[in-house]
Amino acid sequence: MKKYIKFLFALMGCIIVASCDNYLDVKPENKFLEEQVFSTKQGISDALNGIYGDMISNNGYGGNLTLTAVELLGQRYKPLDFSGSSPFYNMASFEYEDPGVQGYFSAIWGQLYTNILTMNNFLEAIEEYPNVLSEEQKDLVKGEVYGLRAMHHLDLLRLFGPIYSTNATDEAIPYYTKPLAEATPFLSAEKVMELILDDLNMAEMLLTNDPVRTAGPQSLDNELIIELDDKFILSRNNRMNYYAVKALQARANLYAGDSESALVAAKAVIDEASQWFPWTQRAEVFGAGNSPDRIMSKEVLFSTINTALYSRHNSYFAANLSDAAILTSDQDRLDQVFEGDFNDYRYTTTWFLPSNGAKDFPTFFKYAEITDTDTDDLHIKFMQPLIRITEMYYIAAETEPNLDIALGYLNTVRNNRGLISLDSQNVTDIQIEIMKEYQKEFYGEGQLFFYYKRLNIAEIPNGLQPAGTIDMGVNQYVVPIPRSETDYR
Repeated sequence: MKKYIKFLFALMGCIIVASCDNYLDVKPENKFLEEQVFSTKQGISDALNGIYGDMISNNGYGGNLTLTAVELLGQRYKPLDFSGSSPFYNMASFEYEDPGVQGYFSAIWGQLYTNILTMNNFLEAIEEYPNVLSEEQKDLVKGEVYGLRAMHHLDLLRLFGPIYSTNATDEAIPYYTKPLAEATPFLSAEKVMELILDDLNMAEMLLTNDPVRTAGPQSLDNELIIELDDKFILSRNNRMNYYAVKALQARANLYAGDSESALVAAKAVIDEASQWFPWTQRAEVFGAGNSPDRIMSKEVLFSTINTALYSRHNSYFAANLSDAAILTSDQDRLDQVFEGDFNDYRYTTTWFLPSNGAKDFPTFFKYAEITDTDTDDLHIKFMQPLIRITEMYYIAAETEPNLDIALGYLNTVRNNRGLISLDSQNVTDIQIEIMKEYQKEFYGEGQLFFYYKRLNIAEIPNGLQPAGTIDMGVNQYVVPIPRSETDYR
């Protein structure tokens, strides 16, 4: 971590870097800068926005953890460069000793821990400058940052930690709660999960009065804005809000094997948030002209606005890329994933032949540029989904002991994706049906590999081939800790 731990403050979307050998002994000019940032409401808002801005780095949630690296581990794409020099092909082959592959995972590790340091600086500094925000505002921003810190550690644990279901007591990752330069000891996966849930419980408490609960994600008309002149409560689904925290509780508890707690949290989101996060209607996808809602934005509990999304799409998925550079999938694989039912919104909006004839196979369009440049709906143009309400239905289906009720959760999603209901008389293993849904739902969102790892599935579809499976185990599921970390301990 010493390679990555630096003193960061985000101001106007930019990162200001300074020494952090001892937070209490920072240089006077840096202390002055900190005071300038945290002594005004605008400065705190800029610092918080900077945290979200850091998240959309290509090394983190803007790329490797959503679009590329983790999806390659989940066998989502077929890199067409088989030369052995392609890090994407080697990544999909779980060649973790390859220097190019190591570079990607070292970048993920460094980016996420750097983000965590920024969060810890924020949490400490906001306590040092009281009376700038009202108590309501302070609770809101602190709750967001506690939730973000938990989410970052959870994804580090899911990627670099042991297979939790079989080796929860094994050493996993460090958990940072203070802005210190010293390397924190590695903790067991069990202990890391305990700290994640502690942070989420703190976030839930602080976000109890989140306006998303009374006014929904787009709180533009909320009276609190007039009362508080409060920019912190706008666009709550682009921030770590109350429902996103509850969803993370469901995700984390399920990963830890606590099905009962996962079900309680998932149902809490479904029961309360559904009024604010309605299902995407077919016309919003297919009848929207040049502004199709391919990401089904209204159902997204938490996202970032990533203005680099189109350029990243063009770097990895665009039809004009060479066959050696593009990330794609076999038509046979897509037929298997979508079970030959192309009424599914998720297929027809995400995979199709380019109209310009640049490729004779389907390419990935989920994050392609919307050609209606007049639309100013950022949720459709630049939203990058990180937590969906559909995941709560899948978690509820997996943890609900009554099969008919469980299928009800699953069928709710299916029916809102253009598919017919499943019948309990024809379902022999609901987990198989849930796995099919994860495979369909989360393309380009980085969740499928973690689903496989959580269940320690012994064989998964081999994305490098049109058919067949690949054997999975510790050597595939556990990404080695980067040498950039271990070499500095």
